[in-house]
Amino acid sequence: MFEKILFPTDFSTHAQAELECLSGFPDVREIVLLHIVKKYPVPMGKTMIEAMVTKTMQGYLDDAKRYLAVLRPGIIITLEMTTSADIAGAILDAAVKHDADLIVISGYVRSFKAGILLGRVPATVLCRISRTNVLVMPNRLIDALDGNGYDKFCKSIFSRILCPTDFSELSEKAIACAGDTRGVRELMLLHVLPETAGVPARADADAKLAVLRDNLAGRGVKVRTFITTGEPAREIARVADTEDVSVIWMSTSSKGCLVEFLSGSLVHDVVMNGKRPALIVRADSFF
Repeated sequence: MFEKILFPTDFSTHAQAELECLSGFPDVREIVLLHIVKKYPVPMGKTMIEAMVTKTMQGYLDDAKRYLAVLRPGIIITLEMTTSADIAGAILDAAVKHDADLIVISGYVRSFKAGILLGRVPATVLCRISRTNVLVMPNRLIDALDGNGYDKFCKSIFSRILCPTDFSELSEKAIACAGDTRGVRELMLLHVLPETAGVPARADADAKLAVLRDNLAGRGVKVRTFITTGEPAREIARVADTEDVSVIWMSTSSKGCLVEFLSGSLVHDVVMNGKRPALIVRADSFF
């Protein structure tokens, strides 16, 4: 499903570890390595400085390409470098240019709102209008990758998927997409009720989860359902940790998130504060 991946890199230690993880992703046929030289308003010598930086970064890109070719022989490796004052915009433009199925980016912002206000790249990429799916890999996870972690979160990242659902058409389509993903062995469906929810609300949620489970039954995927109460982002993170999932699979619209930001966005709260990889499926990507 995700055969062409765009990976923005800053050549940091985190980026190299993440590149190793990407090399183990199932089905990947091409990785586009992207580096963006931050454009600053330098009044004098601007062209010369940019040329020097570009030459240096090109060397780093070439080294990364050779390294990736050793890790995953036969994979197509495309290099892209650009200069821009808008890092997030340049990432999304490159995704469109290369027709990428997935952007993989590090998540290092503790707060989504702080990220937006400070112009942080991961949060801004998620917030912009886009049709490209985004996978956020938390730095704390990349830091702790060992042999078992590499198998779970790299080679088998889609094996144990947690799908939170509010029973909207968007989330149900995302669940169907998760069920069709090659390599999935277990799909966990989660609905979070308010703490004030009574017995009728729980019974209604249970019936809706049963319908979703039955729709997935013919695909040979093990499906389990969960109903919890509390604050949704906290419950999603808790269930993800308790069930040791390999990825949290969520859906969002492709229309940007200014309204969601102002009202509080569940997707972004989960992504920017979680300990597990989070895949954000854009509404228009597959449907």
